[in-house]
Amino acid sequence: MKRILVVSAEPWSREKDRVNCLASRMPEVDFRFLSPVDMKGLFKETRFKRQFAKAVEASVLILVSPAAHAGRLQSSGKPVLPLPAGVDFEAFSSAAERNLPFPDDLFNVKNPIIGHTGSVDESVNLQTVAEAAEAHPEWAFVFAGPILTDTAVWKPFPNIHLLGEKPPGHLPAYVSRFDVCVNLAKSAAAPPEKLYEYLASGKPIVSTPHPAQVLDYTEAVYLAGTPGEFIACCKKAISERDAWKTRRRIEYGRAASWDARAADLERTIKELS
Repeated sequence: MKRILVVSAEPWSREKDRVNCLASRMPEVDFRFLSPVDMKGLFKETRFKRQFAKAVEASVLILVSPAAHAGRLQSSGKPVLPLPAGVDFEAFSSAAERNLPFPDDLFNVKNPIIGHTGSVDESVNLQTVAEAAEAHPEWAFVFAGPILTDTAVWKPFPNIHLLGEKPPGHLPAYVSRFDVCVNLAKSAAAPPEKLYEYLASGKPIVSTPHPAQVLDYTEAVYLAGTPGEFIACCKKAISERDAWKTRRRIEYGRAASWDARAADLERTIKELS
């Protein structure tokens, strides 16, 4: 059995979903996880240095997270690739059909719905939403996810709806009712899973230029760097009637599926054999 070593600056609790999604699709591969306190410590602390050397010797390649740390591991003598992010394509592509159960807490929300899934925390640009909600009270801004930061700036706007945390399996049903999906990340290092979920749904997407992966999809995503651009892009997305863009987004989502990610890794392993 081939072995892949996953080295991450994050704890297992933060990376287990990615690793498990790959492992479930690659039963002939043994995934081993190593998480030092930090990447520098991997080579400075004797305990991690020995553990790492032993794990590398038994592995055919190394997956690293965050990808920016890949350079630190090049001297290992084994191929080093970023730990990929992906999407459950079957689940989120079903949102394009709009035949999923209608969420109860959306019954009283009028369209157009500009929606966001996942946590609302310090990585989300709250001010951009506040300005858009004030400028367009006829738009409904829906957030389906836990609220982990102070959202006082949103309180004056009744068209901002905070629905709270949802089971992961329920999110496609919410996305299916969004007219526009929004990504409000402020950091290039933000996880790209949300973007891939939106792409798989085929829905129009308005996004900040973050995470970095969004720049690979500029022909199918409306990019907004300022609150003014965000409002303008939402207008375009709401009125979009472009079947080509819908198909293109779904194609991009399929290419980012966990099945595709696993197939890419299997090809890499075969090439190394």
